[in-house]
Amino acid sequence: MNILNQFEALALRQPEKTAAADEIRSYSFRELRQTAACLGTAVRERQPRGGAVGVMVHRDADTVALFFAAIYGGCFYVPLDPELPPHKLESILQDAGITLVLGQAEDGAPLAAAGFAGSLLTLEDRGEVPASLPEAEADSPLYMVYTSGSTGKPKGVLKSHGAVASFITAFAARFALTGEEIIGNQNPFFFDAAAKDLYYMACLGATLEIIPSEKFIFPVRLMEYLNQRSISYICWVPTALAIVTQLNTFKQILPQTLRHVFFVGEPFPIKQLHKWLSTLPDLHYVNLYGSSELAGICCAYELPQGAMPQILPMGKPLPNCRVFLHTEQGFTREPGVLGEVWIVSPALALEYYRDPEKTAAVFTRESLPDGTQARVLRSGDLAQYDGEGNLVFVSRKDFQIKHMGRRIELGEIEAVADTLPELARCCCLYNEAKKRIELFCQLNESYKTPNTSNENAGTSNACPPSTSSIDAKAIQSRLRPLLSDYMLPSKIHILDRLPLNPNGKLHRQALKEMM
Repeated sequence: MNILNQFEALALRQPEKTAAADEIRSYSFRELRQTAACLGTAVRERQPRGGAVGVMVHRDADTVALFFAAIYGGCFYVPLDPELPPHKLESILQDAGITLVLGQAEDGAPLAAAGFAGSLLTLEDRGEVPASLPEAEADSPLYMVYTSGSTGKPKGVLKSHGAVASFITAFAARFALTGEEIIGNQNPFFFDAAAKDLYYMACLGATLEIIPSEKFIFPVRLMEYLNQRSISYICWVPTALAIVTQLNTFKQILPQTLRHVFFVGEPFPIKQLHKWLSTLPDLHYVNLYGSSELAGICCAYELPQGAMPQILPMGKPLPNCRVFLHTEQGFTREPGVLGEVWIVSPALALEYYRDPEKTAAVFTRESLPDGTQARVLRSGDLAQYDGEGNLVFVSRKDFQIKHMGRRIELGEIEAVADTLPELARCCCLYNEAKKRIELFCQLNESYKTPNTSNENAGTSNACPPSTSSIDAKAIQSRLRPLLSDYMLPSKIHILDRLPLNPNGKLHRQALKEMM
């Protein structure tokens, strides 16, 4: 299915409704269609059909128009972060074979620093309205997002029109989502999670409000912005939601129009989730689970009204997905048995771009429990079933270590440490050189000395030591009765704040470098 067909139908049905807006600029569906289609004409003149077009992304509505210009041009787009170091940007440009980039005039500087010798088009380069839409089949590429994964080398994950259409249809059906919602976008457009917001707008007709980044530094202003823009639906990484409660924002202001709180990308610290649930119990809370190798998500867990869970499940599959747990002994549905998450769905990515070896290792053809064969995504995530048939995330295979002769999931240690009232966030790593488990902690504000508490806590990638009323030895003593001896961290670092990566998630690589 061609995504443009759905967007075109919306533009005809509700032409004057706001499609995408930022703090300054807004596009109606009619304006977005016309702007993107006309720039798409210029794209067609310069780029072969079906090729890669780079889009320099900014937190503005114009970026949405640029994405759709690439699609109207019959190509697939690759979001590019203009703040990437030149060598990383160069690596992506070369790997994707990008010779045409859409962006702003000032994007010429970072492109030049990355050695880009192709063409840069801006919204000023629009052509005529095209006479027809570009043809696209279900398996035609739509967009590609680069993710570094555990290796640090960027790899492009290519998604198709059909994969995105399959996800959006299943997502809307599962949660009865409609075009009446106003989406508050938090995820950067170079992060795959942002595609959920983008195509919710483009396929279901909701309004996409792009929240300025600086609002997340000052959560009171963030809540004010949500209220001013009448935002009703958010799908954020838990770190962004946790910052709101860590800084006691709800004591000063509450969201007035918010109805749906979805979260994705990493485990939600239970203490901070409880603060949302206790303060705003009537909202619709949903934990989403997915993978970069999948368009959207594959599992979801809706929190029952009044629930205060101690463990937050990944939940159950969306209608377009089948999810299995695979162990060395085969498939399992037995509660408490750890296995790797395998996913079967029309929403799977097409491939790792120009990397057949990696594609073949992760996307494999397997025999399933019912005797059929299917293309399977081996996610690399380890999970188990609970007593109600929900999947519960435990850890990454990458985070599984062997220490003192035993296999240990670092995620299990994090989950236990997260229950301590003294800790706001934590991250557990294994020091291979010294053969020891190390825990990095960010304290709750009430355990910091007054001069270290400030409104910016938790928002910077800097991670200085914390001055606090509790020390590493005290935290280790609190953990001792909760963990087996072989799982107890032997080194604990207390930081003023844990570093975040550009996607707003914990920056594990930065912590590894500290370690």
